[in-house]
Amino acid sequence: MSEENPFVAAGDDDALRLPDSADLLKHLRFSPRDGRITLGDERMVLVHVSALAALRRELIAALGVARARAVFTRMGYVSGQRDGEHARRVRGTASYYDLFAAGPQLHALEGMVAVRPLEVQFDIERGHYRGEFAWRSSAEVEAHLGSEGRAAEPVCWTLIGYASGFTTVFMGRPIVYREVACRACGARHCRIVGRPLGDDPPPPEFEFLATEPLATRSAGEAATPPARPEGPVIGCATGLRAAWALIERVAGAELPVLLEGEPGVGKRHLARAVHDRSRRAAGPFVVVRAGALDRSGLADALARARGGSLLVADLDRLAPDLQDSLLHALDTGDHDLRWLASTRVDLRRGGLVRDELVQRLGAFPVWLPPLRERREDIPLLLGRFLDQQARALGRRLGGVTEAANNALLDHDYPGNVRELWGRVARAAVLVGDDEPIDRGHLFGGDEAPPARLELAPAGVLQPIRPAGDPAAPGVDDLIDALLDRRAGIEALEQALIRGAVERAGGNLAAAARLLGLTRPQLAYRFRKTDG
Repeated sequence: MSEENPFVAAGDDDALRLPDSADLLKHLRFSPRDGRITLGDERMVLVHVSALAALRRELIAALGVARARAVFTRMGYVSGQRDGEHARRVRGTASYYDLFAAGPQLHALEGMVAVRPLEVQFDIERGHYRGEFAWRSSAEVEAHLGSEGRAAEPVCWTLIGYASGFTTVFMGRPIVYREVACRACGARHCRIVGRPLGDDPPPPEFEFLATEPLATRSAGEAATPPARPEGPVIGCATGLRAAWALIERVAGAELPVLLEGEPGVGKRHLARAVHDRSRRAAGPFVVVRAGALDRSGLADALARARGGSLLVADLDRLAPDLQDSLLHALDTGDHDLRWLASTRVDLRRGGLVRDELVQRLGAFPVWLPPLRERREDIPLLLGRFLDQQARALGRRLGGVTEAANNALLDHDYPGNVRELWGRVARAAVLVGDDEPIDRGHLFGGDEAPPARLELAPAGVLQPIRPAGDPAAPGVDDLIDALLDRRAGIEALEQALIRGAVERAGGNLAAAARLLGLTRPQLAYRFRKTDG
């Protein structure tokens, strides 16, 4: 970190100004084709405020105000924790205050509320914290006023949970906020104050803090990677966790397991995990490709797999005459082995494999999602593959550049995990010792970038272009566009000043720094734009 641990600021606009949010904006990605919005490696959703209002009404009616408030507070708390981890990854080398400021900035970026720090005091080593913030444009206030009208008590339940969750991750100890003024109750702005929980019992809406373990890492400590299954399968995505949970349950049984998924998703690795966790783990694990089998090959595989497990890969490609032979082997039941199979297509749709064979081998189906549907696993897989290649080549690898990392996160992976491994292996051969892997090492220059969108600083979506792309807009393009619109110098100056003031949240000193002016110079010009 670039500053000492203690930080104290109150009523100082310069000290409390929020840093530029460009580093956060570029991690928000929109992928309309596959219906995903991501912030870093977390999937996000856009929700109508009217839908939020309807949910609040239903929960209050079903649970009562106290329990509904606790549910929304917990939801916000989890979101704040996730953003706290994301901020640590993005701003891990920034000052403590800039790292902390990512919370208010991400909260605004996600459309929940605009935050203005009024007072921030923290000393992470001693556990001291006090924070006071003003909120504008609270989504929860809007939802409440639009459906219920004036409130008797503060209504920003999710926002309070978020602030508490984020600051808890930052401080490494439980921090709880309370809303001391709320616009839904008639105040001009919402205002919150946060302090350490200490030894006091948590407020009712934070009762989960008394029973569940908390994040105890402070802002200066390394972040723990997301939870992942132990063993040959790496990932933290919901779909993969579901598959892994099924494997854990069935591994000890003797049921046949049918692994379903596109080529390259890791079906063979998961089959091996079933074998290694079964009572046959000491026996052989034999893999045969259905498309290459003949009768003698099937008989040989059955003999070699005795006492262990046999994986019939790509069952959907098994010849019709061999389907009868395989079904006969299943019916006799005298081969003393665990049956496993995999398929690239849904066999229950019929036509490729006899129904009797599907029923026998598909008694316990497990589906593995493609890599494009679990992009949050890409950083985990990338780290594993880089370590493997460094060991295999006996060389030091310098990690990956930001452009390369973004390209990997944006790619659709028709070849799934196998394709990612191949690209990393190729890049590791191409780079020199301690040289970071760049986009060109991973992707050919003629490969078009994916049709994805990112949020520009002006708040509009724009196509993502790789760094160094000659088609990326630059100063020359901007000048040409402005001249084409025949905009006058005075109009351009006013638009630039208004944009800088807006980006700085109304802070004239911060806006002046963006424009390379003094505060009095900007104030004079800003008054002209209003006049």
